[in-house]
Amino acid sequence: MKISALIIEDHPIYRDALLVFMRHMLGDSMVAAVTSTEEALAQAGQHAGLRLILLDLGLPGMNGVEAISSLRKNYTDVAIVVISASEDRREVDAALRAGAKAFISKAVSTDVMAEIVRKILAKESLDSNWITLRGKQANKEEPLLALTPRQQETLTLLCQGLSNKEIGLRLELAEITVKMHVTSIFRVLNVVNRTQAVLAARRLGLYSPDQHD
Repeated sequence: MKISALIIEDHPIYRDALLVFMRHMLGDSMVAAVTSTEEALAQAGQHAGLRLILLDLGLPGMNGVEAISSLRKNYTDVAIVVISASEDRREVDAALRAGAKAFISKAVSTDVMAEIVRKILAKESLDSNWITLRGKQANKEEPLLALTPRQQETLTLLCQGLSNKEIGLRLELAEITVKMHVTSIFRVLNVVNRTQAVLAARRLGLYSPDQHD
């Protein structure tokens, strides 16, 4: 199937709105939509001439940086534009570092969206690669990686499912020291438990399942 744009969005109302919008720009037969990154990856190689992917950052299943990185590996030379309700500068920075061409708020007008899409398809430079309802934002890297090397090691082991005691044995640290590192990690990631920390680390590209010691 020859298409120019692929929409990856699980919310049916917003997905349909994007389909109508993009088909108005490109033509009915030039735009397709799927509900997950996994579905898009399964179709890699089937879309000849694909030039643009519009990606919801908060999908169930594979999302965030992990989704962007996987799509870039399987859809080479295709521009990925993140469409998200998030205005967290850390998520923006992580998405752009992972290879997204632009990060656009779901709240922007169709005129703004159309301008961005047109410029990307024409391979023109963007005035800003982060567009919110308040306008174009300068993307200055947030001190997300203000984790010490030891805290980064702790986060990796935490994501691998190790307990504080196991992390302490692996890193030769007292368990109370590990607990202090974990508390600091939670604060930096703005989470309250280990499950949220793992999800945030994967979403922000701080950990991937294939990461090894």
